[in-house]
Amino acid sequence: VSDNIAHDLKTPLSRLRSRAETALSGPADVANYRAALETTIEDSDQLIKTFNALLLIARIEAGSPEGAMGQVDASEIVRDVVELDEPVAVEVGAELAVEAGEPILMTASRELLGQALANLIDNAMKHAEGTPGLRIVVSTARDAQTFVLRVADNGPGIPAADRERALQRFVRLEKSRSKPGSGLGLSLVAAVARLHDGTIELGDGSPGLVVTLRLPLK
Repeated sequence: VSDNIAHDLKTPLSRLRSRAETALSGPADVANYRAALETTIEDSDQLIKTFNALLLIARIEAGSPEGAMGQVDASEIVRDVVELDEPVAVEVGAELAVEAGEPILMTASRELLGQALANLIDNAMKHAEGTPGLRIVVSTARDAQTFVLRVADNGPGIPAADRERALQRFVRLEKSRSKPGSGLGLSLVAAVARLHDGTIELGDGSPGLVVTLRLPLK
């Protein structure tokens, strides 16, 4: 993990410092200084998000208070998260639909289950943005003693050879390099799945990506 941090954060930190040096060495212009500071703040915010995600993953794996378990209705959590994300979906030109009518009671962390779903929706909107008629469908189901959460989109998807690697920390596939992000979204979801003794699977939506989370109904 330390190697990954050093490798993936060295470049944005160096870029941030270089931008500040360029602004200082140029003409003493208020507009230029302001533009450089605004960009530096944006870069800093992204770095803070990266560190926060790393800390959350570490706390999850250590059995943190955020991972405190209780009786929850998983379908209700899903509906709440989708409702919060609908305005963002409209902004990027996506349709966000939910199929979660049946109450599904289980023992889980409400906060972490919601965070995992928010990450999956964010990933779908970010990496499938620009897809004509982009549609993201979030659904819940009960399979024997398992809660099944699916997030499916009709975007470009992920090649089969890259799906396992996409769950690792700091991995950003080639087509995602130009988009903002830390490469921690799916790895955080995987950590939440492990905390609940569950699994995560990336599949082909023909077209698009289907992410399936399976958590036991303890």
